[in-house]
Amino acid sequence: MEKDRWIENVLNSTNGITKVSPNDQLFSKIQSRINDQKPAETYVKWLIAASIVVLISLNTTYILQKNSTNKQNNDNITSLVKTANNQLY
Repeated sequence: MEKDRWIENVLNSTNGITKVSPNDQLFSKIQSRINDQKPAETYVKWLIAASIVVLISLNTTYILQKNSTNKQNNDNITSLVKTANNQLY
């Protein structure tokens, strides 16, 4: 019962509050500071995206070349050992 009364008091505590409006001069000053802080320019975003694409393409090229080299090495080894004789004696 006391818990319910406390909850009601907390919920009703905001009933008499009136909305405060800021000073017009202060509000315009805050708005001008917000407008002065420009977000990242579009060309910076494109530059970052392009650098990520270049990095991914370089990594892909490296991996493909490495796989090609490994395949060539395996082909060279199999050409050296042409016999498939697994006899131990």
